[in-house]
Amino acid sequence: MIKRYLVDEGTEHKVGDVYNDFVLSARMSTHINFLKLLGCCLESRYPVLVFEDAEHGVLNQRGGVMVINWEETFLPWSVRLKIGKEIANALTYLHTAFPKITIHRDVKPTHVFLDKNWTAKLSGFSLSITLPEGKTKSATVPVVGTSGYIDPLYRVTSSVTEYTDVYSFGVFLMVLLSGRPVFFTDSSNGKREGVVGYVKDLYEKDKLDEVMNTKMVKDMTSGQRFQVEACVALALRCCEKIDEYRPKMIQVAKELKRIQISF
Repeated sequence: MIKRYLVDEGTEHKVGDVYNDFVLSARMSTHINFLKLLGCCLESRYPVLVFEDAEHGVLNQRGGVMVINWEETFLPWSVRLKIGKEIANALTYLHTAFPKITIHRDVKPTHVFLDKNWTAKLSGFSLSITLPEGKTKSATVPVVGTSGYIDPLYRVTSSVTEYTDVYSFGVFLMVLLSGRPVFFTDSSNGKREGVVGYVKDLYEKDKLDEVMNTKMVKDMTSGQRFQVEACVALALRCCEKIDEYRPKMIQVAKELKRIQISF
């Protein structure tokens, strides 16, 4: 897979973004849940990074994949739970594997690729930030990321911590749970909804079946329904307004592994 950057004046990417993506992709390439960097050309007008081929492509905004003729394949719950667990493992590695914590800052479905075995691969390090050794919080930095996935606390303080990624992952997990994009129009009332508020409202009303897309609910076992309930509760914890109430990614990864094997 080839990733080409436009770095002319006024375009989306800056030269620093390209090198950030290159350096961190290379560093993470030994881990199974990151998209492996194979090569690069950084001296051309349009820098290019070459990654491993992900046979099943990239997730779309609803946590599905596109196939021939741009038709969407709706992924079953078991695959979605596997993806959630593996991306949690990737973020745990980012946060804990090195003396300096790396914060992804742009966790979302369109940065997740799937190989031939449906193994999830996290990518997209252009906006990532590495904290000084021994520090768990950044200095004031510009607020970047994708609307709907950005931690509200980060918006207020302009400072990132590992909990910044935890919040974004919680939103990502809700997208996997519901099969809905982060923002959507509710067919029942025509209002624009955010997936976090939507899932929280249904959870509090004990209407979990309405959280999931009808395609997922149709063939679910009772055990899978318990998995969904546990995942919804975990995703909502990740999206707590106060960061100290959120779990760390290593706790999230362990909980998702427990959920996967317990039901």
